[in-house]
Amino acid sequence: MKRIIVIGGVAGGMSAASQLRRLDQEAEIIVFEKGRDVSYSACGMPYYLSGVVKEQESLIARTVDEFKERDITVHLQHEVKEVNHIKKYVVVHNHQTNESQEVSYDELIIATGASAVKPPFMIDAQNVFSLKTLEDSTNIHRYLKEENVQKVVIIGGGYIGMELVETMHLLGKQVSVIERGNHILSMFDEEIATRIQGELKNDIAFHVNEEVEELIAERKKITAVRTNKNTHEADLVIVNVGVKPNTSFLERNGIRMLENGAILINDKMETNVPHLYAAGDCASSYHLVLKKPVHFSLGTIANKQGRILGANLGGEDKHFPGVIGTSILKVMDLEIAKTGITEKEAKAENLQYKAVTVDAYNHTPYYPDATKMLVKLIYEKDTHIILGAQIMGKSEAAKRIDVFATAITARLTTEQLTMLDLSYAPPFATVWDAVQIASQKAT
Repeated sequence: MKRIIVIGGVAGGMSAASQLRRLDQEAEIIVFEKGRDVSYSACGMPYYLSGVVKEQESLIARTVDEFKERDITVHLQHEVKEVNHIKKYVVVHNHQTNESQEVSYDELIIATGASAVKPPFMIDAQNVFSLKTLEDSTNIHRYLKEENVQKVVIIGGGYIGMELVETMHLLGKQVSVIERGNHILSMFDEEIATRIQGELKNDIAFHVNEEVEELIAERKKITAVRTNKNTHEADLVIVNVGVKPNTSFLERNGIRMLENGAILINDKMETNVPHLYAAGDCASSYHLVLKKPVHFSLGTIANKQGRILGANLGGEDKHFPGVIGTSILKVMDLEIAKTGITEKEAKAENLQYKAVTVDAYNHTPYYPDATKMLVKLIYEKDTHIILGAQIMGKSEAAKRIDVFATAITARLTTEQLTMLDLSYAPPFATVWDAVQIASQKAT
């Protein structure tokens, strides 16, 4: 009987294990998870903290017992410290018993995810956190409940940081965001990000171009955050300045990786080492526009890669087509989304491109509650093939990014998108939808 070991029990790992079990009822599937939880929605954690999601258990897709019923063995608080790809075994440390053992495998799936980057200024204090795991959300939730928190400082203006802006605002906290770049949401172009800052500035204090130098503590509690420009008082500090793939334990195995440690894989989720596979936040993805491997820490990608990997280990021949980095977030009453590449990325890659930016209504202006959205479109200069899009607006704005994602994947031109047979009725759209208004301007 073949033994498949899965390192990591969240999106990519459990998706792979589940798909493999559907196709192969005989294989022995063992999952080692370093943390205390499996198969949970990290994307839902800010909404649990805000109280929009009432129970943390709602974020758990399947429990250990549910996987056991499917004959998938899951060991929690078991950390794989070493992989010997020549003799085909892993060294697993049980954090509950403080014992280690060697476990052999026939096939090994690496789905260890990524961890929050710990910048040099991080110190051990009661009220400084990152938000990456379900345990992180438990600790933050407990602190908010037990302590008198009024001033929250969020370090890092990326996706998680901005979702936490909404969380803390809903809880009635005074929120400050410190971002070392010249605008929040560095994955967007500047005119989009600065418009977002402008929309939120009455409720949130943004401090851009500020570098954190020190967390000031008294009796193991942070009282202030000192930057190169200011000192910001704080009752609670949340640091989310990026993620790093959890792959350092693999360095002796000769596995090819990107510079940040993401494992390089092919479209079948295979590494360059026989019998070793990878999926999820610890792995790379092929970018369909940039035409090179990149690293995206997104649950959508992790689940798809896991499904492909499980299918292949189950005897099928599946190929992962690649990604374009489609992502979406909500910050208070704003909906924000992007797909494909930004103008900044097009410049960095020396592509021959053009860009247009338009304001367009979410639905017919004479129908109640019409609001404008900002749409930016990037396309090839000569062919007019669509390369990327960004959207910022209020109600009914962000999900339009899926039209652009489809257009980029299908390599549609701006002319083809303009003539796409989209739906129309006054409560839902204008006769020329916002995505088509942008593509019309491009043509």
